[in-house]
Amino acid sequence: MYPLIRIDKRIPDGSIWQARRAYRLAAVDGWTPVYGPTGTRWSNPFGGWTTQHEGVSLFHPDRPFTISCHGPEGGKVFYVDIAHRVRVEPQHIDFIDLFLDVMIDAADSVSEKDEHQLAALPRDLAQFARAARDLVRQLIAEGDPLFDARSAFYVVPEDARALPPATEGLRLD
Repeated sequence: MYPLIRIDKRIPDGSIWQARRAYRLAAVDGWTPVYGPTGTRWSNPFGGWTTQHEGVSLFHPDRPFTISCHGPEGGKVFYVDIAHRVRVEPQHIDFIDLFLDVMIDAADSVSEKDEHQLAALPRDLAQFARAARDLVRQLIAEGDPLFDARSAFYVVPEDARALPPATEGLRLD
């Protein structure tokens, strides 16, 4: 009912920076949510990590960002990757991370990081990343439900909550 799919986060040179498996949930308003139970393994070139809290990530092929919402109940945080070339396929999601990130902490404080890394991108791609960041910040300021952990985007069905975490390390080639 909830296929276990692979998600690859690539950096602009095309190499995989992070890989994980998560359960694909039913689409919500064109967004594809995936669920990672507590204990899900994320792989990266440094080995990776295991999540301490469950999380839901959202992907849309026509939007210049991806969203991850995770943390304990009452303390959810958001991590938004500014991205392009988001591909959503039945068994695989893949996107290019453009370095720039926007975060919302549990107290609803918005911050961002890694703008200095845009210097490594071609000028047009750096401008694209900044415009996408501005769009994300505008949506947050407007109270868009994409950034509300209580919205329909982040509902995990009870039977999905019973699924085990994906714990295997993934190859990054």
